[in-house]
Amino acid sequence: MDDDILDTIFDSAIKNKNIIKNRQVLTIDYVPDKLLFRTKESTAIAQSLSVILKKGRPSNLLIFGKPGTGKTAVVKNVIDHLYNKTKQLDINLQVPFINAKNSNTPYKILYEIAELLGINKEEKKMQVFFTGLSMSEATDRILDFIKRKSIKIVLVIDEIDSLVNKKGDDILYNFTRANERISSEQFISLIGISNSLTFKDKLDPRVKSSLSEEELVFNPYTIEQLKQILIDRCKLALYDNIIPSGVINLCAAIAGRETGDARKAIDLLRVAAEIAERSMTMKISEEHIRQAQKKIDSDTNFEILSNSTLHTKLVILSTIRSKNASTGEIYSIYQNFCSRLQQEPLTQRRMTQIVGELDQLGLITTNIVNQGRYGRTQRIKLHIPISSVKEAIRSDPILSPLIHDINN
Repeated sequence: MDDDILDTIFDSAIKNKNIIKNRQVLTIDYVPDKLLFRTKESTAIAQSLSVILKKGRPSNLLIFGKPGTGKTAVVKNVIDHLYNKTKQLDINLQVPFINAKNSNTPYKILYEIAELLGINKEEKKMQVFFTGLSMSEATDRILDFIKRKSIKIVLVIDEIDSLVNKKGDDILYNFTRANERISSEQFISLIGISNSLTFKDKLDPRVKSSLSEEELVFNPYTIEQLKQILIDRCKLALYDNIIPSGVINLCAAIAGRETGDARKAIDLLRVAAEIAERSMTMKISEEHIRQAQKKIDSDTNFEILSNSTLHTKLVILSTIRSKNASTGEIYSIYQNFCSRLQQEPLTQRRMTQIVGELDQLGLITTNIVNQGRYGRTQRIKLHIPISSVKEAIRSDPILSPLIHDINN
């Protein structure tokens, strides 16, 4: 029976007419040839990097803006154009592009840089292995390679705030000082892309002074701008006469009203097109947009929480109840909950591992806070609606007596 259903789905996909002619255009990774409403920002980045063509070192650049404001796409577009010019002038420029959310430790960033530069194709004694080297040795090998090959480096770290929040800013300090260790023929300049406008506040003063030589803010798109972006994408992604202008307006209004996020608007369009296609409708309607919104915004947090272990739920409850949100305080509250429920508590080390797992799932966020002469501490913050936690706890017979602790 299951095989018959699967064959029917796949046969239908083969036979039915498509309304999407280019699915790639509706993905997050797609970078259009022309980026609408970002001429000013593109110009500013290009002007900052243009000194490379005059054999100079560009200033470090910090780019701020909410998700979906075109930061990454603009930087990639400018870099592509710069590459073409450097090839014409025979300038040995390399631009390692790192996403700090994926390469989420300082060592992983060093390893990724080594991979992108081709260091790991060198002799074994010069390579940066996936594990096994100290941070200083890995850094030395990268700098030695840059000197030997006489390379000019523009290091782009996307979602740089994610790295600093979790692991601190030591690696940034090392890179901003790296030019002191290589000759004037080479350089390392840094472009940091941050989703947080308050990212700079978390930096050590030494790093702040050397990193933020130039800054640029990307503002959210307006509803009218989102509408034009969607019209542009529709021309490339959909067949003619598939989506009425009123439906595009609704899609832009939903995304613009909530966030001004172009990715959200394009996501809505993509999911709505897929819903229309599966229902064998040859036009995308407002109802398809509303269905897409419901599908995207469906509360997956409840599903994740409901299927989590008892102790994972207790860690989340402890985070809600904590006042200063430090690991030590949360562990103390967690132990108290375990005592009340007559459960054997996990070790603090294991609880810290659970915190890391929850961070990866996006249920909480962890930030490193600089306390001056008192060092650094980790702050943990719930990143999901408390209503989702309540629902998950209420449906758990062991934990339901603790529902009162969420309300107080």
